[in-house]
Amino acid sequence: MNGEAGLKIDEPRMIEFLRELIQTPSLSGKESKVADLVAKEMKALGYIVERDEMGNVIGRRGEKKEKTVLFDGHLDHVGEGSKENWSHDPYSAEIVNGVLYGRGSVDMKGSLAAMIYGCAAAEIGEEVVVSCVVHEEIAEGVATQKIIEEQGLKVDACVLGEPTNLNLSIGQRGRCVFRITTKGVTSHASMPELGVNAIYKMVPIISRIKEISYRMRRNPFLGAGSMTVTNINVYPGVGPIIPDRCEIILDRRLIPEKSLEQVLQEMAQTIPDGEIELVEEELECYTGYKIRVKQYFPGWLTDENSRVVKESLQSLEKTSGIKPEIIGWRFSTDGVATAGVLGIPTVGFGPGDPTLAHQPNEHVSVGDVVRAAKGFKALASSLSAS
Repeated sequence: MNGEAGLKIDEPRMIEFLRELIQTPSLSGKESKVADLVAKEMKALGYIVERDEMGNVIGRRGEKKEKTVLFDGHLDHVGEGSKENWSHDPYSAEIVNGVLYGRGSVDMKGSLAAMIYGCAAAEIGEEVVVSCVVHEEIAEGVATQKIIEEQGLKVDACVLGEPTNLNLSIGQRGRCVFRITTKGVTSHASMPELGVNAIYKMVPIISRIKEISYRMRRNPFLGAGSMTVTNINVYPGVGPIIPDRCEIILDRRLIPEKSLEQVLQEMAQTIPDGEIELVEEELECYTGYKIRVKQYFPGWLTDENSRVVKESLQSLEKTSGIKPEIIGWRFSTDGVATAGVLGIPTVGFGPGDPTLAHQPNEHVSVGDVVRAAKGFKALASSLSAS
């Protein structure tokens, strides 16, 4: 099916919509206002729109058939950090020389606008569902998996809208977060010899983590796994007292071949003198809905010779003028659910340089957003063809 068929994309309105998205802050758990904007825009474009208990906005196009093509993006973004590091206000959505500045422009409101408009203009066969999810920055994949399972979607292919510089991503490393604890005995800080300092017991563990991180197993395409300490706390931690407990948080990046069981075994062998637990946390959505999430998100890699990869490359090149390269992401995405857990053939495509995500002066080319919309239109037409 020809991706040039279907409706014309209203490019000026799409860019104005993108500016409205960026001008509406939507930190994780606080996506209510941007969800309202998205739902309103999708309805105006002809989608059948609903919102679930988490607050995810779900837009449908086409007649529901045996299979569904899923386009997935997220509504939330990270904080802007110190505004002193920005040359443009992070929520002004200012356009300078064809470049739009703002928090979330790359990750991933530029892609969200392009996806919504591109899929709305496509001529489709199978049903196309566009999921705009909450809390991705905190717990990627959780909301997307909930949509697929609770909506009973039989997804034939999934396109993730994270930034790729208009290339085609076919995978990523996974990640998990561990808490490691050492225990000691308190004493007065003036008499440390009477206690056992839990910090000192943690020091060799941190050194071992640093050493091992540089020689972890590699995946030929996605590169090596890694692990790094991201936080440290001691208790009691107040006053002249030797701490009897020290905790570190460890971010572990996983190649797709690694299961949680394998990682837990490796961690126990690597750190026999510390208590290790997988971190869990409770997410509270803007709707009031709460869910507990284990911080384990598996890696994934889609076969380059699969139908979804071949058709995506062909449709992007033939119908949108884009000649994408095949890449992998350094960061984690909702693909941990679609491909990593559910085994759905998954690819990623979107405007913007991935290295600008979460950075000050985050920005995206307006021209690339337009090209991305044409690309999403082509993908929706090609992948949904029956």
